[in-house]
Amino acid sequence: MKVSVMACLVCLVAVPAVHAQTSAQRGTSAVVGMPIYSSDGMEIGQVTNIGKYRGERSMIGEVGQVLGFGTRYVLIPKAIATIEKDRVILTITSESVAKMLEVDKQ
Repeated sequence: MKVSVMACLVCLVAVPAVHAQTSAQRGTSAVVGMPIYSSDGMEIGQVTNIGKYRGERSMIGEVGQVLGFGTRYVLIPKAIATIEKDRVILTITSESVAKMLEVDKQ
């Protein structure tokens, strides 16, 4: 599967820089496996790993393609994600995610 860098989210979408917040302290392994939701409430994938990109903590997520055909691994910067009790919520909509995946595919 192709590894995409979703860091372009900051470039493609006008989103204020917001640091990820957690409702409780949790270890890295607790976040892995959590579902990822867009700001409009659509489930778009699942966290598969935690890492660093350019010195910033980031998540690696497996995100579904249009119509559910195939998935891609993407880098999700901490600045656009909030870790809730049972999910990760992005600050962008599912439509924005779909557009970015389409642009990245070309």
